[in-house]
Amino acid sequence: MKKWTVVLLVLAMFAFGGSSVFAHGGYSGKDGKNNQQQSCSQTVNMLNQVLQKTKNERSRSLLVSLIASFKAQCAADNGSSLNTQKVTEDKNALAIQYLVNDNANNVTLPVILPARGKNGSTVKWTSSNPLVISNDGLTVHRQAKADVAVNLTAVLTYNNATATKTFRVVVKGTSPQLSDIERVTRDKAALAIGFGESDNGGSVTQPFKSLPAKGENGSTVKWTSMTPSVISNDGKVVNRPAAGSGDVTVVFAAYLQYGSATEFKLFTVTVKQQLPDTQKVAADKAALAIDFGGSDNAGRVTRPLDGLPATGVNGSKITWISSAPGTLSADGKTLNRPPSNASDTIVYMTAILYSGSSSDTKMFALTVKRQYSDSEQAAADKADLAIAYRSGDSASGVTQPLGLPTKGYYGSTITWYSSNTSVLSNDGKTLHRPAHGKGNTNVTLTAIISNGGSADVRAFTVTVKQQ
Repeated sequence: MKKWTVVLLVLAMFAFGGSSVFAHGGYSGKDGKNNQQQSCSQTVNMLNQVLQKTKNERSRSLLVSLIASFKAQCAADNGSSLNTQKVTEDKNALAIQYLVNDNANNVTLPVILPARGKNGSTVKWTSSNPLVISNDGLTVHRQAKADVAVNLTAVLTYNNATATKTFRVVVKGTSPQLSDIERVTRDKAALAIGFGESDNGGSVTQPFKSLPAKGENGSTVKWTSMTPSVISNDGKVVNRPAAGSGDVTVVFAAYLQYGSATEFKLFTVTVKQQLPDTQKVAADKAALAIDFGGSDNAGRVTRPLDGLPATGVNGSKITWISSAPGTLSADGKTLNRPPSNASDTIVYMTAILYSGSSSDTKMFALTVKRQYSDSEQAAADKADLAIAYRSGDSASGVTQPLGLPTKGYYGSTITWYSSNTSVLSNDGKTLHRPAHGKGNTNVTLTAIISNGGSADVRAFTVTVKQQ
């Protein structure tokens, strides 16, 4: 059989002048799959031509058998090449998905290990340290204090072709458990008074903005003023000395406690004496501002004003006058916007400041916008749209149900859709936080804002924290 095969191949080579595919290295083809397919086709064609010219029945039978065998081998080789190509493409595209802010050098949560490649390869994973990261990546055991490097190896299979790819990740160690005294000491170091506006420790002219009741590490904080007649214990009342009597120094004591550990921290602040009337009025005039509603500003007034101060920071009395009270009242609480077919209206709000025998004025030019069309109302409601978070929550950390407005200030209807209703319902009222160890989940909330025949869309992404 082998003898006849060799004879036939030699005859074929001579029949075609020695320029057949065999002279170029057979059907394997050094230029890849296309050359391989072309070589196979050329060789089969050549053998078929030899078959047509062969009269001997035994030779013809051997040729038919050789052609069939050759076709089968070409098909197998071609299939193997395609399998290898697909598995190689899947290997190159393979990646680990990290949760929240994790990355390869900072793993604190489970990792997502794809079980299938984009071309259909099956992927099986092996962890070099399954006690730290399980083979499926869904269980992560962080070690106390020490970081641990782990190799995650993927074996990709597509029919008879395989490939391997290894990822090196670092599982971060857990922070050491703080003792009571360590917590209190750290909270003491970070503790600070929140001053109002432009105030600071050396110049207190108004109540404190905040006195923290809890430290970052859990310590409780209680505050005591050594001169409560000047600054109250809660910092909400400040009585400045009369002009000419001099500034007053007040000592504030913070008492911190966590478990059995306690600490004290003292703050010394200077309460400034009141200014002479002329300076008081001038300072209050410089600081005076209008508090607008929603996203309004002086160039776009579409709703009543949120605040027209009646007293300046330094104690000046303030009264207001409107140049068009029928459009905007003197107290800013009543607004009548021009109709949609009219022009915007400019209203001048004048503040009269006085203290003792000193007085001054400050004028604000406000543009009251005409009534909006449907599309303008939808756009305005879109601009104002915000999610209401419960105490301590934010977009980056949701642990409680959300408040999702269904009506805009300008009359738009708002409909919400959640990208993952199994975690957060469309109305935001039902929340299923992922189990501990499953990692945080990002959810996109899409709002459809419709008004009359107009509509707009706005999307918010929130992170639901694991339990």
